Amino acid sequence: MYISHKSNVLQTVHETEWQCRRLVKGLNKSEYWAWLASVTSGDPPVVDLSGETGYTIVECIDENVQARLNQLGDYSAEGIFNIKWSDSKVSATVGEDTIQTHFSGDDTAKDARLLEDKWINVRRYRNADLVSSDWTILDDSPLDNASKIKWQEYRQKLRDVPKDNSDVDDINWPTKP
Repeated sequence: MYISHKSNVLQTVHETEWQCRRLVKGLNKSEYWAWLASVTSGDPPVVDLSGETGYTIVECIDENVQARLNQLGDYSAEGIFNIKWSDSKVSATVGEDTIQTHFSGDDTAKDARLLEDKWINVRRYRNADLVSSDWTILDDSPLDNASKIKWQEYRQKLRDVPKDNSDVDDINWPTKP
């Protein structure tokens, strides 16, 4: 199994090196083959990867990569890995067992990702409230000026929710007029 990592943080995993390289580069297959042709020269063909920077690709042959990544399932979501790679195996606890592995979960990165996901949901909820109250500020709204001002204040408080709340689990939502 091949893995790519950047600063020892897992980026991609694939059974073949070329697919791992393609994925870490973010290329579709035709783009990958065009790139490969651009770095290949000579007869016999020689591939020059010296211009590649930002990531490293390694083959992991002394560990069941997929099984280990399954154990670290909480550390990945939608192609984002909060998993660190080590060139030499390190001790890790899995359940009650201690194993030797190249992979370890990055709790700090995972917690930051989960927190950001919560804030994304708060902003989605806030944005839905803003959209559902758009009618209140239109020129042809049936509201009188005093009511429009109350709705404008409410909508501003909605916009300020992320700024005015430090605990994503305890949001102080404004009350609709």
